[in-house]
Amino acid sequence: MKKVPAESEARQRIIQTALDLFYRQGYLATGINQVIAEAGVSKNTFYYYFPSKEDLCVAYLIARHKVWMGWLKEAIEPYQAPYDRLMSVFTFLESWLTRCNFRGCAFLNIASEVPDINHRIRKEVIAHKDELRALLRELLDDLKCRDPQFAEINPEFLTEMLYVIVEGIIGSCQIYGNTSLIAAARQNFDRLLRGAP
Repeated sequence: MKKVPAESEARQRIIQTALDLFYRQGYLATGINQVIAEAGVSKNTFYYYFPSKEDLCVAYLIARHKVWMGWLKEAIEPYQAPYDRLMSVFTFLESWLTRCNFRGCAFLNIASEVPDINHRIRKEVIAHKDELRALLRELLDDLKCRDPQFAEINPEFLTEMLYVIVEGIIGSCQIYGNTSLIAAARQNFDRLLRGAP
């Protein structure tokens, strides 16, 4: 009876270690032996839970997805007005990118290391991005429904535009190591939202 929680705790330690090492160092640059050593588990324990490094990467991406989407939803939650909720995405990006020292998106970083689009690791990347797009769509649908000023917007079109803007912000901030482009991105999206030329 006592063995199961210990095993579960060991699995969580391995995933937590991967959350740090894969994000900070990169997936390919991080060896299994380093994960085992830093997680404080035996090789047998590691391979019991994760028969391959690929299995660990999938678990890492699932865990990272929950963490990152949790941060984003937590950042949106304090706002009540639909416009403020939508635009808080930009505030979140500025805060998160600064906090992570411009390491960028864990999912895009992994995707750059695993070129096969049909690989199961890449499928987790796509699943994360699909949920991000779904959340952006929810925010835009809410804006259209609850704010008469935006009753005529096209949420489908704007979701795709906002998603591309978000990804552009993440990539640009990672490249330049600052958040100077976020204000312009926010302003331009606001103009698009309002149908301004």
